[in-house]
Amino acid sequence: MVKNKAYFIGIAGKAMSALANSFRDLGWEAYGSDHKGIYPPVSTYLNEKGIKYFEGYSEDNLPFSVDLVVVGRSALMIDPQNPEYLKAKERGFKVKSYPEVVGEYLIKENSIVVAGTYGKTTTTAILSWILEKAGMNPSFLIGGVPLNFKDGARITDSNYSVVEGDEPPALLKDDPSKFLFYKPKYLLLTATIYDHPEVFKTEEDYLQAFIKLVKLLPEEGFIVYNRENVSPIVLENFSGKKISYSLFSPSADFFLENISFGETTGFKINGQSLKTNLLGWHNLENLCAAFALASELGIKTETIKEAIAQFRGVKTRLEFLGKIGGRIFYWDYAQHPAKVKGTLEALRTHYKDRKIICVYDPRTTGLKFKESLSWFKDSFKEADEVVISKIGFIKEVSPEERVNGKDLVEAISFSQTKTFYEPILEKITDYLINNTKEGDVVVFMSSGGLVFTNFIEKTVNKIKK
Repeated sequence: MVKNKAYFIGIAGKAMSALANSFRDLGWEAYGSDHKGIYPPVSTYLNEKGIKYFEGYSEDNLPFSVDLVVVGRSALMIDPQNPEYLKAKERGFKVKSYPEVVGEYLIKENSIVVAGTYGKTTTTAILSWILEKAGMNPSFLIGGVPLNFKDGARITDSNYSVVEGDEPPALLKDDPSKFLFYKPKYLLLTATIYDHPEVFKTEEDYLQAFIKLVKLLPEEGFIVYNRENVSPIVLENFSGKKISYSLFSPSADFFLENISFGETTGFKINGQSLKTNLLGWHNLENLCAAFALASELGIKTETIKEAIAQFRGVKTRLEFLGKIGGRIFYWDYAQHPAKVKGTLEALRTHYKDRKIICVYDPRTTGLKFKESLSWFKDSFKEADEVVISKIGFIKEVSPEERVNGKDLVEAISFSQTKTFYEPILEKITDYLINNTKEGDVVVFMSSGGLVFTNFIEKTVNKIKK
């Protein structure tokens, strides 16, 4: 039997590699390419799954015939004239953006979309696990590596799907937002706090993306939303059922109370007692959101409670790396200031009297613009020390508007005076070795990348010695 073939341009992303594997699981021949240098953990994942890949883009990589070419946005951000993309179109292949393919192959009749400024990955993973425990066998797409599943994406014969929805454009800068391809019936909105200024020039532009998303919902659908952080301007565009959740307000439809922090965190949602191994207020907010949506779907409360107790989290989302040399190490994906603040508040709640050192790798594209500096003024205040690693820049931003290390240190020093910039990673390693002691907490904040990932590994190994 001849297999269908799918070729993935930009295969080294976490979500793209997981999507490629989900096609392999369906019986397709899946392979692809990315820019030079595909490294662990993605290279390890692809090798383990038996998915072939090319390092470096070249039109010679393209097969003579293929049923589907999937293009990731990163492939064209690096080079808008990507030779594989151009050749695939020239040959008349079926060429689709990553979100178009998700919408066509993974999204189901009962489509659950998790969208918002923060909390998407963890909340999507929690919801997927709750539906799994309820026997609903959902298709899902999670923008990270969920610890309760073997893969970050899968396609099943269930009529339910749970997908993390992002607001940036699908492929080219004038394309619709990614989440507009996901046909939501049920929508979870975590927040609509302004983000991605490199794409959305104003807050109004940003909110418009969510307004377009909300308008896609059918009347029989519903929205679960964060009472404090979702704009009414967005919500007023849906006349159907709206369910609120909150960390603070008893007038919300679902709210948290009786919170106790310890080895595990105990809490109540609408009188129901729950427990979790996750740290921090932001994760309690994610759990409350998932509890609300699952309840509205009619899933039994006991099933939801059991799933939440068993949920282990997502890699690099406040991931515990270990206690090494007496120090306690975490890795978190946080880049947006709201995420940074939530992560540090979580650590401070759990480690009240410990010294917390934050090593921040400023990779977010939004931080390349000086207008975003004010967002960071109080984000790091729960840390005792902050070390900023090298800041890159994007060529589209003029030298006058680019953010440098001094700019970021000044912004953070508004609430945390022990902040310094060190572009040389080896010197950061030396600093951590010489200026931390047993009992201190070190959190690396980075969205990844080979260089910083290797730096974390080398630092931890040196401290082990």
